[in-house]
Amino acid sequence: MASVKVDIPLTIPRSKQDLSDNVVRIGLCFLGWLVLYFFMGILSKILIPQVRTLKPKEQMFWQLAWVRAVCGTLVAWAAYLTFVDDRLDRDHVLATTDASWTFICVLTGFFIFEEATLIYFDVRYHTFSKELHMHHLFAFNGFFFAAWYNSGHYYAAKAFILEASTISSCICWCLLKFKLEKTKVWKINQMILIHIFHLRSVYEMWWWYDIYRDWANIKENLAIAYTVNMMLGLAIVSFWLTPYWTYKKTVQYFYPSDFNMDKKAKKSDEIDKTS
Repeated sequence: MASVKVDIPLTIPRSKQDLSDNVVRIGLCFLGWLVLYFFMGILSKILIPQVRTLKPKEQMFWQLAWVRAVCGTLVAWAAYLTFVDDRLDRDHVLATTDASWTFICVLTGFFIFEEATLIYFDVRYHTFSKELHMHHLFAFNGFFFAAWYNSGHYYAAKAFILEASTISSCICWCLLKFKLEKTKVWKINQMILIHIFHLRSVYEMWWWYDIYRDWANIKENLAIAYTVNMMLGLAIVSFWLTPYWTYKKTVQYFYPSDFNMDKKAKKSDEIDKTS
């Protein structure tokens, strides 16, 4: 008997939700991150007396750093959506799920919080970190477009995996504030951070290859605004920000200090926000 091979097309999962269903959830997520910011400040001052000795803007950055560290743990969620839950992998452009919508809401709220507090920080303390603003602007646009167009949830989750460095960056800066840069803990954490940035470069090249393989689908079904933001943001991260931050963290390993202690930063009394 001759065997007959029949290709059964995969069903592309599409959540029934859209942006109008999630505006309130995004707002609540923003408020949740804001509450966490104040909670981290109160908890830190109670449990860690040294925090109370920091300058006001260092205290604010301390709170922001720990909120970012908490957000950084969501990389595990992003990795699950990208590599474990195969529903989004069926179509990198069109597939959406209720779980991916929850992820989009939480992270959209976070990047609204992040950019709002960063602008407030810069205005209050007369600083400006163009790299961080650029990074967060592209990140916010990516998540907003994923919500607005109800597509590209896979690439939004894939992008957030780049935030795997956030926790180690927070630990690095906090240990520097406590004058613990000569300890083994600081050196181990710094080495982990440097290698995470090395892996980021590999991951970014893999992402380019992923776009190349899926280009026909992207060109046909992904909104132009989303596509331009993703590719321009990935280009900036791949060829500027990741190499720059890798270099800065490598230098910091051999010359452990807060970057705001160089001559230029002393004049402006500026905190380097990549620490």
